[in-house]
Amino acid sequence: MNSNSKPILEVNGVSKSFGGVEALREGSLNLFPGEVLAIVGANGAGKSTLIKIIAGVLTPDRGHISIRGTKITRQDHSVGFIRQMGVEVVYQDLAIVPNMTAPYNLFLGRIPKKFGIFVDVKQMQAKTREVLAELKVETVQSLKRPISEMSGGQQQSIAIGRAIAWGKEIVILDEPTAALGPNETQQVERVINEIRKRNTATILISHNLDQVFRLADRLVVVHQGHTSKEFLRNEVTIDELVKAITTG
Repeated sequence: MNSNSKPILEVNGVSKSFGGVEALREGSLNLFPGEVLAIVGANGAGKSTLIKIIAGVLTPDRGHISIRGTKITRQDHSVGFIRQMGVEVVYQDLAIVPNMTAPYNLFLGRIPKKFGIFVDVKQMQAKTREVLAELKVETVQSLKRPISEMSGGQQQSIAIGRAIAWGKEIVILDEPTAALGPNETQQVERVINEIRKRNTATILISHNLDQVFRLADRLVVVHQGHTSKEFLRNEVTIDELVKAITTG
């Protein structure tokens, strides 16, 4: 992260209520190019609401977000528009199609055609190899097998690769290793570090605080609907972070 750079994402005082319950109150944060920002908090603290507002799934009742200095209006605040602005989310379920190959999953919604009618499989395979090489994923043996036959770490790598393959500048990772074993977790963490080298900004949501300390440059704590605390990774201990999560 370049401390002299301007934020690529600014979240300014966003609030959201559901009926009489205020799930998020005046949530604010900045995200800079090339950094990994961890958002941590207890279950029900408001993390999901905050992320859904950033992703365009929810429109805030108050406040706004800005991307590359452009304020997102209420009329434009949608998943499609936020994606056009360079934000992609990799949810916990990965949104992959199990019986399709890695290239088909990478190109979901973007299948290239030859002569207007034939699927350009060679182009898809070449792009997939390029993305995997860029992320230094070397364990995918075949691009012709269904993605369901790959390990969880490989599937997560494909999902992350899909997020950055089309020029996305901000990637949100929702519990990216929650269901993975130690070796697969290491693989995904290596991929996240490769994203950082591309100067892509990453928001990481994780309950694994050891992982947060391995990966994050900064940490934002959400407590009872507030973005209550912010720390640089090297300025806080795990015990201090746990205290902030539990007491605000």
